[in-house]
Amino acid sequence: MERQPIQRHLEEKRAGFHELFFDLIFVYAIQKIAHVILHTHGGTISADLFFKYIMMSLILWILWSHQTFFTNRFGKTSKTDVCFMMFNLFVLIFLSNSLYPSFEKTFFPFFLCVTIMYVSIGLQYLVQLRYTRYPNDYQTCKAFSIVAFTVAALSCLSLILPTHIHYYSAFLGVFVAGTGLIPFRKYLYQSPVNMMHLVERFSLLTIIIFGEVLVGLASTFSIKHFDIIYIFQFLILVSLFGIYWLVTENYINHQHKSIGFLLVYTHLVINIALGMLNTALVYSNSNELHRFFEINLLYVSIVLFLAGLWFNSSYFHAHLKIVKPIVYQIIVIIVAYMMSVVFINVGHVFIIVTAIATCLILAIYYLKVAE
Repeated sequence: MERQPIQRHLEEKRAGFHELFFDLIFVYAIQKIAHVILHTHGGTISADLFFKYIMMSLILWILWSHQTFFTNRFGKTSKTDVCFMMFNLFVLIFLSNSLYPSFEKTFFPFFLCVTIMYVSIGLQYLVQLRYTRYPNDYQTCKAFSIVAFTVAALSCLSLILPTHIHYYSAFLGVFVAGTGLIPFRKYLYQSPVNMMHLVERFSLLTIIIFGEVLVGLASTFSIKHFDIIYIFQFLILVSLFGIYWLVTENYINHQHKSIGFLLVYTHLVINIALGMLNTALVYSNSNELHRFFEINLLYVSIVLFLAGLWFNSSYFHAHLKIVKPIVYQIIVIIVAYMMSVVFINVGHVFIIVTAIATCLILAIYYLKVAE
């Protein structure tokens, strides 16, 4: 085998049409998951629904990431790669249709689809072994295929176990999917991802999720009775989008040498936060949630969103790895939250205060780039 080239992670690589088409089914799946926490009871949303929402998001996100890692390192616009991706897209349609709050009813079809998907991902890496010329890429393919087939086996086992214990095998499979590659980091570091391509894939999917939040918010706007609060609700969403845009385009070093794991988990947090933000904004025009619960839901979603960006700081350009702007953001959030609680019974003051806070945080990010 030849020595590993050191320039692959620096090459310019863009998302292909088949990758973008593949992402569309995740829009449908994410939309279904987001509806899980759109069910209120007694002015709140139950912890059980939040748990299901997080677990469904986790499984879907890790699955998408494993497919994306293959495409990032080894994917080409070849017949084999496109056929694998279109097959996985077809399977994901059924997996998406299995996403319901009453998860037990669709457990079998969901984990059957997970099994098939991971067999497919494992086969992609096995096929790639035939064409791999570099030792570290060879070890990377072996690592991913071992994890993929292990997850597939555990998911398949959950289909034949008795109902009262099948979750153990299923969630063990999820755990392996999320952590199984950690022992292989030594090889993965020598076979880094193409950061430009990976950031593009994550950002494009996140932009689509922002679009879903915008659609949810737009559905609450009345064309008969305009309310000034619509402007501030819109500003919350737009300012958070602006923050994400600045961080993705200007803060992250697109030539950073990395295995990309951190980007997976920070974006999982970001997109869970966007689903919660969607719920908070949708219900802010109604009285279905208790105001205190609504304020907490809104601020937890914003803090999670910002934390997802903060934890990406290891990918930032050196001159932008500064703690002080984060401290300023935390102060802004604390002050805004306290004002929202103090004026809890005064109309939509909490929405106005939150909009001002997110716009200030956007300004903090922008001014740092403009220096």
